[in-house]
Amino acid sequence: MGRTSLARAWLNLPGRYAWSLAEAVGPLNLIYILYSLPSKLHPLSSSTTTISPSTGLFGTGLPITHEIMGLLYVLHYINRAGVTPLFAAPSMSPIWAPVALAMAFFQFLNSSSLGGWICYDAQKRIIDLSSDKAVDAALISPLSVLGMILFVGGLAGNILAEGHLFDLRRGAAKRKAKSEGKATVTYDKVYTIPEPKGLFKYVMYPHYSLEWVEWTGYWILGGAWGLGWSWNVSAALMFLINELSTMTPRGVNGVRWYEQKFGKRAVAGRKGVIPGII
Repeated sequence: MGRTSLARAWLNLPGRYAWSLAEAVGPLNLIYILYSLPSKLHPLSSSTTTISPSTGLFGTGLPITHEIMGLLYVLHYINRAGVTPLFAAPSMSPIWAPVALAMAFFQFLNSSSLGGWICYDAQKRIIDLSSDKAVDAALISPLSVLGMILFVGGLAGNILAEGHLFDLRRGAAKRKAKSEGKATVTYDKVYTIPEPKGLFKYVMYPHYSLEWVEWTGYWILGGAWGLGWSWNVSAALMFLINELSTMTPRGVNGVRWYEQKFGKRAVAGRKGVIPGII
C-alpha cells in the first residue's frame, strides 16, 4: 500500500525491485520443490512409470493434474512478480526492508506448503497404485471446469482492474504536470478515485475480490483432482484463508482513505471488497 508508505525512511528499498524480488521467492521455490522433491519421495521404477490420469508433461514425474496446479501458481506470479511491478505499474513507492523481508518469508512458507501438498499427494497415489487402491480423479469434470473458469476469470479480472487504476494514475499525473507547467511527468504520490463504473461499480477494490475468485477456483481445482478440500488437508484453502484475512482489512481501511482524501460523495456508497457488505 504505497499511498501509506513513507517517501523517506531508513532501510527503504526501490519499490519495483523490492516487490519483484520478494514476490519471486514463491514461484522460484515452488518450481524447485516440484522438480526436486518427487524423486526423493519415491524414485520411479519400471513398475511405477506412470501415475494416473497421465504422466506429466514437464519432467517432474508428477501427474499432469498436479503439474497444472503448479503451472497456474507460477502463471499468477509471472504477473505479480514480473509484469505488474516492472512493466505495468507507472510507479511503486519505496518499500521498507523489513516489509520486503516479511513478504519474501510469506512467499517461501506459502510456496513450500503448496509444493509439499502437491508432491506428497502424488506420492500417496503411487503407493495406492502399488496396492491396487482407487486413486484416480478425472482430468476434466464439472468441478474442474468450474475451478479453471474461476481461476482464469479471476486472474483476468484482477489484471484488468489493476490496469484501470494504473491508467487513472497516468492520466492524473499528466494533468498535474500540465497544470504545473512541468515537462516531466512524475507519478509518485499521485492518486485518483475510480468512478463507480464497470468493475468498480460496487466495490473500491475489485482487484482484491477477483483475486479471491481466482484462488477459490484454485482450491476447487485441487479438490476436483483429489488433493483434498478441508483446511487441514488443502494448502490451497489455507492460502485463500490467508488472503481473505489480510486483504479484507486493507480494503476496509482503503475505503476510509478514499473518503478522507476525496470525500464520501466520490466513494458513492461503495464498499471495499464485498458489494453491500464489507
